[in-house]
Amino acid sequence: NTRHLDRCEAALGQLEALARHQPAYAPWCTYLRGILINERDCDWAEAEAIFSRLLETDLEPALHGRVLLALGRSYQYQGRWQEALHTYEAAVSLFIELNRPVDQAKAWKQMAICCRRGFTQGDFNAAALDQGITYCRRALDLLEAIEAPSPSVVWLIGSVWNTLGLIHRSLRQWDEAIACYQRDLALCRSLGDRLGEGLSYGNLGEVYQRRGPDTWPQALDAYRQALAIIREFDDRYEEIEVLANLGSLHREMGKPVRALEHYDRAIGLIEALRAGASSEEARAGFLATTVDVYANTVLLCLEMERGDQAFDYGERARSRAFLDVLVSHSPALARRMAAVPTTLAQVQAALPPDALLLEYFTTGLVEAQDRRPASSHRQVYRHRFPPARTLIFAITRQGLWVHDTGLSPNDLLPRRLDSVVERHFLKPELRRRLYDHLIAPVEPLLRGRRRLYLVPHGPLHYIPFQALIAPDGDTLLREGGPSFVYAPSATFLLHSRQRTEGAAPAPLLALGYNGQDRMALRFAEAEAQRVAQVTGGRALIGPTPKKAILYREAAGHQVLHISCHGEFDPDLPLASALYLGPGETLTAMEVLEHLRLRCDLVVLSACESGLSRVRRGDELIGLTRAFFYAGTSALLSTLWRVDERSTLILMEQFYQGLQAGLDFADALSRAQLYLKSLSRREASKLLERFLLEDSASAWPTLFEVLRRPQTHPKGWAESAMDEQTGLGWARRHEERPFADPYHWAPFILTGDRTLLGVEAG
Repeated sequence: NTRHLDRCEAALGQLEALARHQPAYAPWCTYLRGILINERDCDWAEAEAIFSRLLETDLEPALHGRVLLALGRSYQYQGRWQEALHTYEAAVSLFIELNRPVDQAKAWKQMAICCRRGFTQGDFNAAALDQGITYCRRALDLLEAIEAPSPSVVWLIGSVWNTLGLIHRSLRQWDEAIACYQRDLALCRSLGDRLGEGLSYGNLGEVYQRRGPDTWPQALDAYRQALAIIREFDDRYEEIEVLANLGSLHREMGKPVRALEHYDRAIGLIEALRAGASSEEARAGFLATTVDVYANTVLLCLEMERGDQAFDYGERARSRAFLDVLVSHSPALARRMAAVPTTLAQVQAALPPDALLLEYFTTGLVEAQDRRPASSHRQVYRHRFPPARTLIFAITRQGLWVHDTGLSPNDLLPRRLDSVVERHFLKPELRRRLYDHLIAPVEPLLRGRRRLYLVPHGPLHYIPFQALIAPDGDTLLREGGPSFVYAPSATFLLHSRQRTEGAAPAPLLALGYNGQDRMALRFAEAEAQRVAQVTGGRALIGPTPKKAILYREAAGHQVLHISCHGEFDPDLPLASALYLGPGETLTAMEVLEHLRLRCDLVVLSACESGLSRVRRGDELIGLTRAFFYAGTSALLSTLWRVDERSTLILMEQFYQGLQAGLDFADALSRAQLYLKSLSRREASKLLERFLLEDSASAWPTLFEVLRRPQTHPKGWAESAMDEQTGLGWARRHEERPFADPYHWAPFILTGDRTLLGVEAG
């Protein structure tokens, strides 16, 4: 508990003083400092960094193994189960070489915990439970073979039995689970281990709860005993679990008010713990492990017909994670957001009369679909796992409407994020179905609205809403229809309108790079030059080094425009990169660490710049969030690999709209509609003008440029552009080559400083 950790701090201080004279102790001091940061401060990302650096040094084998175990714990706290498993596997291999069976058993136990927690959170399928049982049995075989075990080994044996009980519970094997917990409880009592008793009581409570109403009184008693003991030791992580279980139990007992009280206390602890993590990945991972508490709270509020509270809890689920990172990356905006927590009443008061806000909320998202035949013959159980639902909160000045779409978010979850969006979500039949579920229920509220604010959730972040097909056959983006603004939360929408203090004086900085070889583009540099010309800004193009200039000068511009090849990394989202020049990339992590902006707008005219990895907690990790953390008020990005010719035309129209006085959203919708309706003849003239204006480059003929293969098989690539003569071109000059949503739908605007008609002071 806290007192013990304080004593550890004092002892570590003495050891660190000794290490100044005896360097051999230094790595041990670093390791122990990391343990304190991990367990006391809950700064798992910082602890991860400490342990990772230690492993790069020449450690004695025993310490190397301990550091591996500690690093695995850091990954566990962040919900990064697969990384934790790999780390523990390395520890097991080392401990086998060193003939250290107790340490080996510790690693097996932690691996079993990862399997069980990963399954519970929906990241692993049921096969992980079988593997977890195997790990527990291996650990018990090693430990119970030890003659005259020490108290620490006895404690470890009890802990393994407890873990095995958790797995049996997930398999709905209630009697086996109770037997395991009782063995652990007896060992804890023999050792005087109060915290261990508390954990066992909590686990017994879950089994009694699941057995049904006859054993609910026993469940309630077990939870109360667990909570009292856990609070003695200030174990906030376990306290969250027990409070959430009490909320779940009271909900089943038909006591919603008491249930909501417990859920609310659990959420308060979650937010306090998450704020202690120092990296986006750590916060997102922790939120992914606790997201079900928020989801169950939202669903409970709706059962109680408290739609306003349901909305408020949904906002807390999204906005707190965003605010946590802003504290370190954009303190001014973070202060504004923290000072005014956004509630439904505040959103309604800020909305103009011609606006509609659609905030979606998904529950029960399972990232690992269980398709293995081995698990199909038995029932498995995820404690507190909410049902799969997709909810719409439709908000106007006048009221709130909540609708259950009947759509499971698991039906929308892409298998892969690279190059999947345009292949999957642009299918006409799916776009019609999504309109029916996501827009049609609130269509009466949409009539006559000038602005539609969209706050997606979960896999809905990958959907180009403007391309959804209405029953009349037209898309949601249409003449006379609303313009669109996306946002990670309503809280962000209300505050992104406020310009950062000390607004930048220069109009625009444009960076353009065509690239080389397989990533070579044709129009990226021409685009950068053109938008700089339209706005009176400055363009940096070609092989000139740009990153140092960007770091130094970006804060002095109102608009930052980057036109180049971009690449989204679905496995390491913070490694997603923009290619600025030969051998020069700008990653999402570098944006987070080095870029500080005072921009009204950042435009990422690049492949996949808008894609982010969505964790179960709805945290988007990628370039989009990185630039918001860096300080922009709004961002225009793309959801998939874009045809650069259509991009060039759209961007010119967008900036011309801004110069004409349109706001960002209206300028984008106008440009998209222009591109959608553009004839082949008109497009030919535009591109020919762009080529002629670029006198610095040795361009090929227009016909050769337009025949170059593109990433999408529709439009120009399969018509006159592929013919050997220009005759087909002349005959089809009235065709609309960019009407397919592949060309115009990937461009999305997130945030808007002019939002809700309010300018910052």
